[in-house]
Amino acid sequence: MNATDDAVKVRAFAGGATTSHDRRAGTSEQFYYRGPPVVSRDDTSMPPGLTDAILDTLTSRVAVIDETGRLVESNAQWDAFAAAHDHPLVPDADRPYLDALLQSSNEQAVAVAGRLQGLFDAESDADGEYSYHADTDGRALIVRYAALDHGGERYAVVAHVGRADRNETAADLRLKERAMDEAPVGITISDPDLDDNPVIYANAAFERITGYPVDEVIGRNCRFLQGEDTDSEAVARLRRAVENWAPVTVELRNYRRNGEEFWNQVTIAPLYDENGEPSHFVGFQQDVTDRKRAEESLETERDRLALLNQIVRHDIRNDMAVALGWGGELANRIPPEDADVFERVMTAATHTKELTEAVGDLAEILGTTDPKLEPIALVDVLAGEIDRVRSNFDYRSEEIEIDGDDDLPEVTVRATSILSSVFGNLLDNAVFHNDKSNVEIVVDVIVDAETVVVRIADNGPGIPDARKREVFGRGEKGLESPGSGLGLYLVDNLVETYGGRVWIEDNEPSGTIFCVELQRA
Repeated sequence: MNATDDAVKVRAFAGGATTSHDRRAGTSEQFYYRGPPVVSRDDTSMPPGLTDAILDTLTSRVAVIDETGRLVESNAQWDAFAAAHDHPLVPDADRPYLDALLQSSNEQAVAVAGRLQGLFDAESDADGEYSYHADTDGRALIVRYAALDHGGERYAVVAHVGRADRNETAADLRLKERAMDEAPVGITISDPDLDDNPVIYANAAFERITGYPVDEVIGRNCRFLQGEDTDSEAVARLRRAVENWAPVTVELRNYRRNGEEFWNQVTIAPLYDENGEPSHFVGFQQDVTDRKRAEESLETERDRLALLNQIVRHDIRNDMAVALGWGGELANRIPPEDADVFERVMTAATHTKELTEAVGDLAEILGTTDPKLEPIALVDVLAGEIDRVRSNFDYRSEEIEIDGDDDLPEVTVRATSILSSVFGNLLDNAVFHNDKSNVEIVVDVIVDAETVVVRIADNGPGIPDARKREVFGRGEKGLESPGSGLGLYLVDNLVETYGGRVWIEDNEPSGTIFCVELQRA
C-alpha cells in the first residue's frame, strides 16, 4: 500500500468509515486506517509533503501515538485546536500524551486513555470509537481509534469527529438493521424506481404476521397479500399516496400465506435521500385482527342496546303511562282508608316509568364512543325537569315542595341533549328515597368563570360518608330504600362524559345535597 492509499484511508477514518469495492471479486470491505504510519515520509510514490497536505485538509483532528504514549504526528486541525483550547482530550505537550490523559481529572479523558492503551496491549489489530459527551470543556464528539503495526512497532491513530459530521459505521448499520428485524411490527422498504415498486427489505415480524418467508417477499409488490374481499377504496388510497409521495394509513383485509384472513393496519411513508429527494417507501404492518373483531362485537352490542331501548322506552313506558293515566282518574275516588296504598302504587308506577327513561338514556351513552358536546341552556333543562316532577307527583302535590326555580340564572353549559337525565334522576331520587311525610327540595345554581355548580338539596334521611361514592356504582340502591340505583349510575357517567364531576354533601339539619359541576360553554 502506498502513501496515497494511506491518506485516503486516514480521510475515511477521520470522517467515518468508507467502503472499498473489489469489482473483480465482487466483495466489499469496511475500512478504517490500517496502512503504514503517517510518520513515514520515505515512500517515493508520492512527492514529499503531499501526505501532510492531505492530512491537513481533513476537518477532523487526527494524531498518531507511539508505544511510549507520545504524539509523533498530528494534522493542522489538531495543532490549531491544541493551541487555542484547554481541552481534556488535547492536554499540554510537556509530557507523554497517554500519561496526561490517564492523570486527567476528566473521567471521559481517562476512559479514552484506557481505550488507546488497550491498542498497545492487544496482540491483534483493534479499532473502535468512544462517545465523548458535551461538558464545560467543549462540544460532544466521537473519538475514533485504530491500531497500526509498522516496522515491528505499534502505533495508535486517534481522530476527533464532530457528531454532526459523523458518518454511519458498519456497526451502526448492523444495529439499525437488527432493531428493524426485532421490531414487533412488520417493516418493509420498497423502491418505486424499480418496475412495480418491489419490496427490497422485509423484517422478521413481516414474516411472522403474513407467513411469507422474506426470500419470497423480496422483489414483489405487497399487493400479493390482497384478496377478493380486500376493500378496493382502501387500496386506491394507498396507490394515490404512492403516486403523490405522501404518507397514509389504511386498514386492509389481507390474507396470510396459508389463506387465513387477517386485518392489517398498513402505514406507508416516503424516505428521502441526502439531497432531500424522495427515494423509497417504508411500510409498517400491524395485525389488528383482535381489535377489529372487538369493534364488530361492540357494534353488535350497540344494536342489541338499541333494540332494548326501543322495547323499554316505547313499549313498557307507554304501558306505564297508560296505567298512571287511569290511576290519576281514580285519585278522587279512593276512600281515605285506601289512600296510602294508592299512593304506594302510583309512586311505584311513576318510578318504573322514569326508570325506562334512564335505561333509554343509558343505552344512548353506551352506544356512543365520542359524543359531541354542544351549548345547552341550563335554565331550560332545570325548569323542564322541575315541572315534570311536579306533574308526575301531582297525586301527592300537597306533600312535595320544590324551591329555587323562580330565579335560575341564564347560563349555557357543555353537554348533550340528554342532560335532562342528570337532573331528572337527581330530582326523582330526592322524592323516591325521602322518608319524610313532606318532601322539601331546593335547587341552587352557582356560576363561576369557567364552571357551573348545580346543588339539589333534600330533607331525606341523608347518606353516610362511607357510601357517598358507593351509591354511584352500577346497581346500587342508595341507602336501603327500594328501587334501582341505575339512575345515579347514569348521572355519574353522563357528568363524566361532559367533563364535569358529581359529589354528595350533607344537608342541615338532615338530608343530602347532590352537587353537579359542569363546564360553561
